[in-house]
Amino acid sequence: MEGRNVMRAIGIIAEYNPFHHGHLYQLTELHRMFPSSDGIIIAMSGSFSQRGTPCILDKWTRARHAVEGGADLVLELPFVFSCRSAQDFARGGVSLLAALGIVERLAFGTETHDIAPLKYIAASIDTPIVQERLHSYISAGDSYAAALSRAAANKSIPEEMLRLPNNILAIEYLRSLRRSTSGISPIAIPRSTANHNDAALYPGITSASSIRSALYESIPPWERLADSVPPSVYADLRAAHETNLPNENKLLSLLRYTLLTSSNSEREEILGVTEGIENRLIRTLQKVNDYDDLLTAATTKRYTRSRIARLILHLLIKFKKAQAARFDTHGATYIRPLAFNVRGQELLRAIKEYTHLPIITRTAKFLTSNNRSFSGRLSLLQEMLAFDTLATDLRLLTVLQHTNQTSDFITPPCVILSTPKG
Repeated sequence: MEGRNVMRAIGIIAEYNPFHHGHLYQLTELHRMFPSSDGIIIAMSGSFSQRGTPCILDKWTRARHAVEGGADLVLELPFVFSCRSAQDFARGGVSLLAALGIVERLAFGTETHDIAPLKYIAASIDTPIVQERLHSYISAGDSYAAALSRAAANKSIPEEMLRLPNNILAIEYLRSLRRSTSGISPIAIPRSTANHNDAALYPGITSASSIRSALYESIPPWERLADSVPPSVYADLRAAHETNLPNENKLLSLLRYTLLTSSNSEREEILGVTEGIENRLIRTLQKVNDYDDLLTAATTKRYTRSRIARLILHLLIKFKKAQAARFDTHGATYIRPLAFNVRGQELLRAIKEYTHLPIITRTAKFLTSNNRSFSGRLSLLQEMLAFDTLATDLRLLTVLQHTNQTSDFITPPCVILSTPKG
């Protein structure tokens, strides 16, 4: 790197499902705190969220919202990392940002103003004593998240602090950074007002879950929603409301067919299938005709709602344990821009100098819709990319009307040529 004008960017791992004023606040704060930064790069979930739900808007639209709100470059976080546990989500995001070669800071939201306790927990998770407690609680029937908060808490760090969604992810980001050799430093941005899963819709900063819930009301509170998201987000949500919002009930028949036509041995290969949980799904499917009811009935103390939702997607998309293990070992295998502005173009040029990963702006150059099903004959990159494209197609099946305009094979990155913010 000697002699080069090295660019230094800030990274964020996000979902923007949808982008709202809280996200806008975070980006604005980063521009204020680091005015000399060369830009903000987002590693964003694609078609499905970390909790296993189809994203409210397609990934290109959400990426454009982020750039309009102050980001400079939005990259897709591959499905094989984004639709996983908090630990895998964080590790995949960090692996992608680290591979860029120009990210010096990772920013994330927290529900505490003091990051020190979260750093302490992140450092202690992999110690023998915490791991012993963790496995003991899991064996007793706790979910991983519940077991981890019990195992890591102490007198000065209450268990309640460790159960807060943003803190859970923050700990995993810090844990992944400790394991990384990238030298990326953490930046904690305390959450302003509304909590992560607060169901109430507030003007100004509100939670993404409250916005999604409001959109599915029989008559959405459009005036309140207009106060909760930036104008362009509001316009796209309103346009999508009639025909293009995901309907998870459409996954029910697909799941029934998948379970009906697969053998026990085939199902056991799927990531997340363990201890006969697939049999619980089969029994529950016989009793329900609503996807939400399915998740509620299948959820147990050990198997959380999000874990069940992710398992269903893994079954539908045939995401196997052996594949996940290979992907986790290698980390991100490509860089895939979804949207960028002028500064983002400069960042991409700098990234090309420092990364060994290919930058994919045309999916068809690396994978076609015909060869993505050639199991055993795809490279690791093609295999990972195939899951992104399958996830896009699966999400499209959940909307009432769709066109090929949002296909991975023909949709280019969104280029915004206006002057970047900050």
